[in-house]
Formats: sequence, structure tokens, C-alpha cells
Amino acid sequence: MNDNLRPNPAPSRRGFLAGMGVLGALGALSAAGCSTTSPSSGNSGTATEADKINLYSSVLGEEAQKGAWETVISGWEAKSGHKIKPVVYPYDQAATQLVLAAKSGTFLGVGQGPWQQLVPTGILADVSDVTSGMDLPRDVLDSFRVDGRLYVVPTVSAGIGLVADGRLASQFRLRPGISTDDFATALEAIKKNDPKIIPYAAVTKNPDLKDAVHWMWAWGSPVVTTDLKCTIGDAESVAAMNWYKQLQDQGLIKAGVARTDARILFARGQAAIYDDAPLANTFLNTNGGSAELKAHITALERPHVGGKPSYNRWWGNGMFCSSGKGETTSKDFIRYVATDVSAETALYKQSATAPADKKVASRIPGLAGDAFQTAFRTHISEKSRAAAWDKLATAALIDSTIGEGVASILAGQVGVQRGLNDLRDKVQQKLDQK
Repeated sequence: MNDNLRPNPAPSRRGFLAGMGVLGALGALSAAGCSTTSPSSGNSGTATEADKINLYSSVLGEEAQKGAWETVISGWEAKSGHKIKPVVYPYDQAATQLVLAAKSGTFLGVGQGPWQQLVPTGILADVSDVTSGMDLPRDVLDSFRVDGRLYVVPTVSAGIGLVADGRLASQFRLRPGISTDDFATALEAIKKNDPKIIPYAAVTKNPDLKDAVHWMWAWGSPVVTTDLKCTIGDAESVAAMNWYKQLQDQGLIKAGVARTDARILFARGQAAIYDDAPLANTFLNTNGGSAELKAHITALERPHVGGKPSYNRWWGNGMFCSSGKGETTSKDFIRYVATDVSAETALYKQSATAPADKKVASRIPGLAGDAFQTAFRTHISEKSRAAAWDKLATAALIDSTIGEGVASILAGQVGVQRGLNDLRDKVQQKLDQK
């Protein structure tokens, strides 16, 4: 869920947070020559404390989040008596840097980023005990579990969902439970009311065209089953893509739009609806959104097909740690970040995201009164799920492959059925590489 263009610090922040399974991770693993055996780091064995642990992350290198994370780190250091040594890298180098640390045997502490690349090395701790007593989405936790071991504690759990100008949403009756047919009718009415506005600035350009997945889900296609069989090309996914392409052909969505483009169009009042993460309201500030739009931004439930439940693609962030030496200290830091109200309050105020733990979220000052975040949590986060391939080392490659295949269909280079059949074969090849 990485953004291709980064014209300002906010999209960069969003790109990092969403980097759980992306960032060209598979290529980085191959480049680093990482084997499937544990490195000789001495990290395996009994969990111990350490006076100092590393924090492998990009957040302290980005002005948008630096202050909040410095507050979190200093708070934990004061409380625990231990120290954090930041290991800072650009978010788009996360996979490379993490794999190199694992390969060299120097990975010691807590990390954020493409955890899937480190599972084969055997250096990651099972963090199941950290989540004891926390109120976290079960299916999200399952997406971080491999062979019965939980490798990531989610600190942010949300989704990519429909963000709208609430004034237009109210005027054109875009409300929960709406069908995809009624949604399309509303888009037509928005266009008729003001031809200068793009009714739905949906993603129609890679690298973000994995957004097609949540529409395929809406029609009832698994896309990829739990036993890792790709179903793209089934009747449901074909119907979803026919509908999506029809919206483009009718001018209700626009060709060549990436997520960053959609944010700018929405902030300028040139689009009524688009898809984004819960940071959407902060992008209004960075892209010059009007005070009126800021006051009326809202989140919509994804439309339904034939009464089937609709889902959003999971989006979020989490933390993992090395096993053995320093493991006890690392887990204490993860627990602090995920459950301490002061820590999560600092992160909420800086990054505009709610804690994954519902019990903690209920105690964050101001969150309950945040109209946009409340709508987002209700209509998007609570109806989000991870993809079956998110836990695989090939996750980024699969997302990219899906995006490329859908892009060729929207560009008219291939028909929907044939294009999806070809895409199914390509995705299955990546799944078999797991």
C-alpha cells in the first residue's frame, strides 16, 4: 500500500505506515542473499533483558512523526530504565535494511516494516504473550500468524476505504447499506449536478490498483483462498471489473489517477469521493483543502452487491522484535507503544490514527469527539480484512502483479475475462513461490 509519489511529508508518512507488506520486499530479500536458516546472531534461546535495544524504523527520519516518536521513546526510557538506539532508514529501504541486519546477525530489538522477509531467518520472537488482554481484531492478528506463531503486534488497525465530502454524500444519499447500483446512480447524479467534479476519484493507475481487490471481494470473489489458490477470473471478479471499467467508460471515475493524485483532486474540491487511509483528513492540510471541506470530510461504508457483506483492504502498522537476547525488553517497549495511553495519545495527535486496541482507543482524549475518525472507524476500519497473501514474503510482488493486470484491463489493452484469466495465472505463480 505504498505511495509512488511523495510531494510532501504526509504521503511519505502514510507510505511508511502502510509498509507492512510492501516496499519491494521480495527483491530486497533476494538481493541480500538471505537464507532460510537462522543467522549466527546468538539471538535464539531464552528471552532476556537488555540495557539498550535498537528501534529499526523510518519514523525518526521524517519530520511528520519525529516529534511524536521522540515523546514515545523518552516516555518508555523514563519508565523502564532502558535505552532505545534508533536505526533510521527511508521507508522505501525498509526491506533491504531489515534483511541486511538479519543476515549480518546484528538485528537486536524492535522493528517496523516488511516483517514477512524476516520470518525465514528464524530471528523473530513469538509476540503472542504481548497481546494477552488486548482487544484486537482477531482476523487481523491471524494475518500476522505463521505456523501458529504471532510475529507482529498491530498498533494501528484500519483500512483503505471511501472518503467523501459529507455535503455531497448527504445531498446524494450516499449512506450505509447502499448497493453498488445505487452508488453508480449517485455518481451519475453528482456528475450531472456539476460536470467539473470527478464523482469518484478511484485509483486507476498503478502502484495502487490493488484497490481492485476490495471491489472483487464485494462481488463475492475470494481473490485468493486461505489455502492460497487464486480465484481471479471467476464470475464474481469479472463482474466487479466490468462494473469498475464501466464507471471509467462513463466518466464517473477518471483514467490515470494514482492515490496521490486523488488526494490532491479531493483537497481542491475537484473530486467528491476517493479511497484512502485514516490519514485522509491530514492530507487536506498538506494539499490546501478548504476550511469548509475540512469540516465536512467523512467516511462511507463500501457499497454492497446483492446483500453480501462488503470489505475494505486492511491497512495499518505494527511492531515485531528479535528473539532471545533483549527479547523481554523489546516486548516491553512494544507493549508500551500499543497500550500506554500517553504514548498512543501522542501518536494519535501527530499521525491522526486510532490505536488498534479498542480499550486503549476509548481512553484517548479527543478521539471520541473526532467526527471523521469516528466515521472512519465505524464504516471502514470495522469492516476491513487482510488479504490471504499478506503474510507471504511475496506479498508486495503479488500486489504489484494485480495492479499491473487491472491497469491493462482499464487501459483497454485486453478484455476483462481474458485479462483476469492471465492475471490469475501470474498471481498463482507468485503464490507458489511462497
